[in-house]
Amino acid sequence: MRDYLRDYATAAFRFYALNGKSAEEYKKKIYDNALDNIRKSEGSVGVSKPTEAAVIAAERAVDDKIAEVRDMEAVELTLAELGVKRRHDIIQAIECVYFKNPEDQLEDIKTKVLSAQMFIPASERSIYYWLRQARQLFAMERGLRM
Repeated sequence: MRDYLRDYATAAFRFYALNGKSAEEYKKKIYDNALDNIRKSEGSVGVSKPTEAAVIAAERAVDDKIAEVRDMEAVELTLAELGVKRRHDIIQAIECVYFKNPEDQLEDIKTKVLSAQMFIPASERSIYYWLRQARQLFAMERGLRM
């Protein structure tokens, strides 16, 4: 896998963890934030039914973030496929390295791999191999050229 795909896939897994591990919840958050911003700008606090224009604007806000949503959906599909294939070792590696403290710097991944070595247990080489498999599966699910 090329370096740019490795970086992109790694960032997608971390972004997924940073945003609640749910593409649907992320879309809902964007939608609700857009509605709240429109209500505040219009001064209509407390109105339970948004206007048609507000709904359209909220849907547009979600559309503006569609690449991020698609990345999150691809991560979900990757995790689901790994679960079906009973590759819990790979899922554990993803959780230990990408999902644990995703706000940490990328340089900390080596430290996380060393920590995962003890938790899973597996060799450092195995963990890197599993993460590579997960990134490749993500790229395929996302429709990226490899």
